[in-house]
Parts: sequence; C-alpha cells; structure tokens
Amino acid sequence: MSTRRGAAHVRPRPPSSGRPSQPIKLKAPDRRRVRQHRGLDARRKRAPLVTRTLLVLSVVLLAGAALLAASGGIGPVLSTLAAGFGSAIDRLAATPVPSLSDLPPTEPPRIAAPQQPFTSQVAIDLNVTVPPRVVGDPSAKIRIYLALEGLQAAPIVDVPVGSTIRLVVPFDLERGRNDISATLFQGGRESDHSPIVTWFLDQDPPRITVTRPQDGAAIERPTVTLEGSTQAETTLVTLNASNGASVTTVAARDGSFEVTLPLAPGINAIEINGTDPAGNEGSTTLTLIQGSADMRVQLRSSLNRISVAQHPNSLQLTVLVTDPGGNPLPGARAFFTLQIPGLAPISNELVTAIDGRAIFSTPLVGTLSTGGGGATVFVSHDDYGEATDRLTLTFVK
Repeated sequence: MSTRRGAAHVRPRPPSSGRPSQPIKLKAPDRRRVRQHRGLDARRKRAPLVTRTLLVLSVVLLAGAALLAASGGIGPVLSTLAAGFGSAIDRLAATPVPSLSDLPPTEPPRIAAPQQPFTSQVAIDLNVTVPPRVVGDPSAKIRIYLALEGLQAAPIVDVPVGSTIRLVVPFDLERGRNDISATLFQGGRESDHSPIVTWFLDQDPPRITVTRPQDGAAIERPTVTLEGSTQAETTLVTLNASNGASVTTVAARDGSFEVTLPLAPGINAIEINGTDPAGNEGSTTLTLIQGSADMRVQLRSSLNRISVAQHPNSLQLTVLVTDPGGNPLPGARAFFTLQIPGLAPISNELVTAIDGRAIFSTPLVGTLSTGGGGATVFVSHDDYGEATDRLTLTFVK
C-alpha cells in the first residue's frame, strides 16, 4: 500500500520522441517598465527614516479612521491623533538640544559680606557658597577677583570646589578699599561674577582734633562741651583726671563729635582716647580752667614807711600766688624788683613753694635818701600765663 501511494505522487513523464523538446523562450520585459521599476527601487532605498515613519503613521491613521467612521466616534479621536501626529513630526524634525555639560555655568558663587568692613588685619577669610549642583565635581573651581579703588578687577586665586557647598578661602587685603567677587569655572566655562563685597584695610590711628574750646581756655560754667572731628564712627572715651569724670561717645558718619564733661575748679587735664572701626587707637589731650583764667598775685612788704635815719637792717618782700580757683599755686616764678632812694635797684628771682608763697629778703646797706620808692613782682606760670603786682614804699627822715 505504501508503494502504490508513493507511485501516485510521482509525476509521469511525457513520451520521448528521441529529440530534446523545444526550450521555452521568456519574453523580455519592456525596457520602459524596467527603468520605472529600477527607479522605484532606488527611491525606496533613498527614502529617509522620517519619510518611512510618516508613511507608517499615515497608514495607521487611515485604518483607525475607517474603523471609527463606522462607530461614529471619529471626530474626537481624529483631533487627538492629529495632535499626536503633529507632535511626533515636531520631535522628529527638531534641532538636537545640547547636554548640560555643554552649557556654561549660569549660577555664580556667593561671598558672605563682612559684618564690619573695616579691619587692621591683612589676612582675612572669605566665606564662599557654591551652587549645590557642582559639589564634588573635580573639574569645578572658584576664581576670586580683586578690584582696588580706580582699577579693574583682576583674578587672584583659583580654589577647587570641595565636597560641601561652603568654602573658606584665605585672602590677603591691600591697603585701602578692596572690592572682591568670584566666578565659577566648570568644564572650561566661566559663570558671571558674584555680587561684590567690600573690605577696607586701615592701619592708621585715628587723628583726634578738638576745635572748641581752645587748649588752655577758661570756662566759667561747671561743665564744658568739647567739639571736634576724627575718623567716622570712632569710639571716643573722654576722661577728666581732675575729678575722675569719664564720658563715652561715637563720632558721626562725617567724623564730627560732641562731648559734655563736668569740670573741677581750677585746672582740668582732659584726655581723649579714640578707637576707630578697624581697631586702631589714637589720643589727644588739652587743659581747661574752670573759673577765671587769671592767677592772683599779692605782694606784701615787711615795712611800707621807713626812716632813713633809723632804718632796719633788712627789708622783706612776700608774694602769694593762687590759681583761678583761689588755691595756692606752687611752681610759679616770681621776679622781685626793689627801688630805694639813694640806692641802686635790687632784684632777685624765686619760685613759689607748696603754699604758693615766695619770700625775698634784702639788707639795707648804704645811705638812704628820703622820698618815694617801690617794690614790684612779676609772676609767670606755664599753665596760667603771667601776672604782676606792685606796692609803694615811703622813705622819711
């Protein structure tokens, strides 16, 4: 059975006449159709990816539209498909967007401004905050710029970005105003400058000048108001050594200041100490007199009426010097001059003792004549200036 079934599937051969059968000739295709076919193949090979994608989408859309037309829901779906189709075309035709690594850094670092911009220290620390996205990036660094007054900003130092958003950068100031900013370098590109922060390096002591009252002036009132100028915002401590009074004030932004201080009677030695915002210290002193500015001089003689026939062996002159407050004034220089008829002028210079007195004694030797004579004292003091007094002497028989 298997043999017969196999024989049934064998195709019988035609009878042979002893000669080969005629070969079948295939008709050559039309050349015009060949050229068209070849052109179509070439165009298919040259079709770009975008064109093929659009063709596929068109077929899908047409098929979906045919199905939806029968169900009546073609309107909303066509709108949705049209929007998606347009979005796909836009994405396919859009210009490629560069990666973040190709863009320059746009967020600059920040430098913390000082609470007090004035300093006398050359070395300071800059507290810098960097953008979080560059933390840990070995290619990122911070560049510090310095601009001095009247000059353009110049790069000073580059600092690598660390593992936190905060950096402490040691920095040396130049004398005067220092305007400091920073930029961020990443991938060979530099950001904009950070906002400028300013330090002032000041190492000069403040100069303190009292304009009113003048040194050595006499003040009738029990208090005095000192007016003057110094560096702006300098802290001033004014001390009156005569009564221990102390007053603290701060100079205004233009450097002017006023201090009201109680005075003691007589001489007041006043000292003003100032500390400027950078910590530099300066001072000045002045002397004021509470009460009259004139010292008082009183000259006395042991005798005012003298007999030329029976005159004493000596004559004594005493001067008492007091300050404007009425207190004995030691250390005053007293120059005595004595004129006696018949004798040459007699003079001497002495210094007042702790009781404010100076005593001049001179012998009366020679022939005295009757008439009028006199005694004069001229007193000088470093603080109170000069004063004088005189008296008249009478010489009789």
